[in-house]
Amino acid sequence: MVSSNILQRTFRIKYENKEGTCFTIDQDGRQYVITSGHLINGISDSNPISIFHEKKWKEVPIKLVGFANTPVDIAVLALSFQLSPSHPLATTTGAGIYLSQDVYFLGFPFGLHIEVGPDLNRDFPLPLVKKGIVSGFIFDQDGFTTLLLDGHINPGFSGGPVVYIDHDTGELNVAGVIAGYHYEWQNVYYKNQGTSLRFMENTGIILGYSIRYAIRLIKTNPIGFLL
Repeated sequence: MVSSNILQRTFRIKYENKEGTCFTIDQDGRQYVITSGHLINGISDSNPISIFHEKKWKEVPIKLVGFANTPVDIAVLALSFQLSPSHPLATTTGAGIYLSQDVYFLGFPFGLHIEVGPDLNRDFPLPLVKKGIVSGFIFDQDGFTTLLLDGHINPGFSGGPVVYIDHDTGELNVAGVIAGYHYEWQNVYYKNQGTSLRFMENTGIILGYSIRYAIRLIKTNPIGFLL
């Protein structure tokens, strides 16, 4: 079950003309904001992001912790205040997650969200939750780098967390960050005749990068808000 431990840590984000999802983790007594690098490409400390709150966008100044190296699509930000409650939330570098594991991913597809008012989530909207399974991994010498998930996402899920329940501990864990989906180019037909047009077909294979890249950035530049 997806609990408030991650629901209240997940936010709708905008930078320039790009919208998506971000979430918080706490590391070494500090809070950080994790999202996809492509959503905030080119950002610096002088550029605010916008977070959806009280049914409107609000600008928030940031400090850039860092971007993961290409092709890993992860960025980490630090704010000057505590954005979310510090609910217990573990992060994993590989232990406890396995092939065919049930996972959940959270985000704001096409800006869709759940308004719950000030009492349940301080007037922040809640994200949509979808479920999938781990279809595969891409590994390096330190563990998995990429999660391949059986599921279906839409624009707006980028930057959202991939979470699962560890069967040994019963704890909710963050495994990775949604980057997008694997696509294949398909031809467009009109009256059974091929045209010169093509479209990007969503194959239903989601790409997510390991949360360890975010932890690595944090360890290198530990400037998050002190809790």
